Amino acid sequence: MLNVTAAPDTSGATIENLYPALTECFAIILCGYAAGRMNMISETEAKGINTFVGTFSLPSLIFMSLAQLDLSSVNWLFLLAILIAKSIVFFSVIVVTLLVGRPVNFGRAGIFAIFCTQSNDFAIGYPIVAALYKNSHPEYASYLYLMAPISLAILNPISFVFMEIGRRNGGGNTDFLLDGDLVSRNMYRFKMVVSVTKSIFLNPIVLMTILGILGNWVFRHHIPCYLGGVLDVLGSAFSASALFLLGLRMVGKVHKLRGATLVVPGILIMVKLIALPLVTREVVSIIHVGYNKSETVDLSTYGFLYGTFPSAPTVFVFATQYFIDVDLIASAMVACTFISAPLMFVSAKMITITKTDPSEYIKQLDSFTLDISIVAIIACGWVILVFILTKKIARLPHKITACLIISQLISCLGAVLYNTLPQKDNWSGYIPSIFIMGVYSTRLWTTILAVTLLFLQCRSLCYVLKLQPIFFTVGWGIPAILTVVLLLFDGKNHRPLDKRNPNFVYGTYQAIVAIALLVLCFIVTAGCLILQQRYHRRFTRYLDLAQDISDSPSTSSEIETNIESPNPGTSSDSGISPGKSTKCGGLPTINEGCCEESPVDIEDLFPVNGDTGLCPSRFGCQGPKREQCQGIVRQYQETIDDDLEFIEEEPELHEPQFLRHTVLLILLLCSMFVGLAISIWTLVMEQISGIYIELSFLDATLNFGQSIIVFGIFGLEVKEVVLPLLKLKRLLWYGSNSLVLPSWHELSPETRHICDQFITHHLQSCRNAIATDKRWRIKVYKSVFTGIEFVDWLITVGLARDRGEAVNYARHLIEGKVLKHINGVYHFYDRNLLYTFV
Repeated sequence: MLNVTAAPDTSGATIENLYPALTECFAIILCGYAAGRMNMISETEAKGINTFVGTFSLPSLIFMSLAQLDLSSVNWLFLLAILIAKSIVFFSVIVVTLLVGRPVNFGRAGIFAIFCTQSNDFAIGYPIVAALYKNSHPEYASYLYLMAPISLAILNPISFVFMEIGRRNGGGNTDFLLDGDLVSRNMYRFKMVVSVTKSIFLNPIVLMTILGILGNWVFRHHIPCYLGGVLDVLGSAFSASALFLLGLRMVGKVHKLRGATLVVPGILIMVKLIALPLVTREVVSIIHVGYNKSETVDLSTYGFLYGTFPSAPTVFVFATQYFIDVDLIASAMVACTFISAPLMFVSAKMITITKTDPSEYIKQLDSFTLDISIVAIIACGWVILVFILTKKIARLPHKITACLIISQLISCLGAVLYNTLPQKDNWSGYIPSIFIMGVYSTRLWTTILAVTLLFLQCRSLCYVLKLQPIFFTVGWGIPAILTVVLLLFDGKNHRPLDKRNPNFVYGTYQAIVAIALLVLCFIVTAGCLILQQRYHRRFTRYLDLAQDISDSPSTSSEIETNIESPNPGTSSDSGISPGKSTKCGGLPTINEGCCEESPVDIEDLFPVNGDTGLCPSRFGCQGPKREQCQGIVRQYQETIDDDLEFIEEEPELHEPQFLRHTVLLILLLCSMFVGLAISIWTLVMEQISGIYIELSFLDATLNFGQSIIVFGIFGLEVKEVVLPLLKLKRLLWYGSNSLVLPSWHELSPETRHICDQFITHHLQSCRNAIATDKRWRIKVYKSVFTGIEFVDWLITVGLARDRGEAVNYARHLIEGKVLKHINGVYHFYDRNLLYTFV
């Protein structure tokens, strides 16, 4: 941990209370999950617990807390700041969801906004706040009862309206069902207003908040003993019951997170656990809610901690009531709860640091930056190796991704040099410029990658190829210029390098430049992602329509000639009729998946026709311009088609991998947001606080550890690395790239028996079933089939029970020289490699 000086009277005791509070919370949650997993408590019994907690226990606790609270000591300006912060996040989520979603889904926008702003204030938040501020600010725990209605009574009703509109739009007729009654369109709006208003004021939490404030005024903070005794007993049962119920609700929802379904929950969790805390802290600081600077700092750090609380389980209830993304919300709620645990703990620990020695903080941050930079350099090297071996480094958009990785490598190398070389030499002042240029370059290459993905989908490959010189000039030139400017201004900074913040070596000037650059890159990157998603959804709907038209024999021939594709790559300019499905089987792999119903947005990036990849006529690309574009695309294709076995590459090797790049851009946007927050804080900060230290370490992680993120997304494609390495091994060991097999008498009896059996009983039927002639350019491969097809056939006829057993069976045939790879290069793999019978 950091070597810091803390307030001796309160911090130690607070942390001693915090450890048991966190342990108790998540232990009870796990107990509830275990009870539900082992069917110790049925769904009906869980509903009974839910009714007790929501209708009796929690309202009693709220009433007692507010009735006994001294309202004169409440900082109402702080509550206003919380409302403003939540409103910023709330409406931002609604706007972005409506912009991205096609068709527009008001219900989804409403439920997402609730997820990102409604915290689990009572079950998880209250025990942590009560333990953390027990000695210093005991009134902070009571603030939770006043902050909860901000969501429940002010923001959530707006979402309810959106969800009601979404339900109406989903009906598709003039009559609508509202609360079980069939009403006409004219009465619908009135009924909806009444329904939303009723749901607000009959909500137990909102109702008891109003009654609690009235009780505070009526009873003058002294509740009658009989009433107070009953409510105290009911309220005391809340904590354990609510946490146990939260664990019960998690059962059966963890397995929902798979593949592409991780993207939306991941975004929602990042907004809830990172964006909301930062926005809350900034708003509280800007408004100056405290009576003095010290109180403002305390409230701002409390606001940050409040933002890290996970989403409330009631979000799942709302999703179920309106039938909106139930599985998605359930999965996100589970993940958010457990991801928030370490973030809450670190934030709580940082809050206890009241006085920090800057020299010790800088020393620890330097050491941490060095460690993560070394790991990141290894990750950079591995990903670049993967790109080279799979030849993705020459393709778009992976070429842009490679530039992003190189810029990350530069920043990490600069950080290592900065932390290892002596800082007393005259030239040592130039070392920070290396990693600063790398960091600025990563921001710009992130933006360039977003622009590239957008143009690849909505314009053409040719257009992106012509923009490459501009991309390289911006990606490398602007960071170099900005670094030179910072070096010139640094002449006035006389502080030794070892005493400077490693995130802002050049002080205020660097923070100003960082803010300007981050704002620009964040806006452009987010805008490109939104436009890309809107276009992707529109094009997907078009492909569905085109498929329906092609399936209609009576009208397809008439309509196909009149439809113009919204996708430039599939327009009539490319020579491919948009209404028809390209016939499969002409090429072994280059159009693999062309007959699948799922849309492939990038099928024209690696086309059969020479014109594919060009801009459509509506962009004015005609005459000499079109001939120039053809030359550019042809030259690009020649650089990526130099593989002798190009037809055997997996179809996904030619894909731009839009999903993976989108996930990468979302994570890098999160990095930009944290960097922007820490840059603004550096400009206005008067003294170092614990939360600032936490954000500094997080910013260093997201700055110098970006290549670790890239490694997790692109560096784990082991199968794409193994085969090229085996080819290289054979080339070095045997002098040629060919497979060396044993002679017949060296084979095991099992192998010989399998080969004899296959030749006698199955060879002819297998040849008739799967062997076909496949042509690539001017060469025809006679009677060949892919490894995948052979594995499928073995399972179909019963020679193997699963794919692993089928691969072992086929390897025996390769060893016995019954099968062979068309070029004698590979052994048998369950891949898109071509084999034939000897």
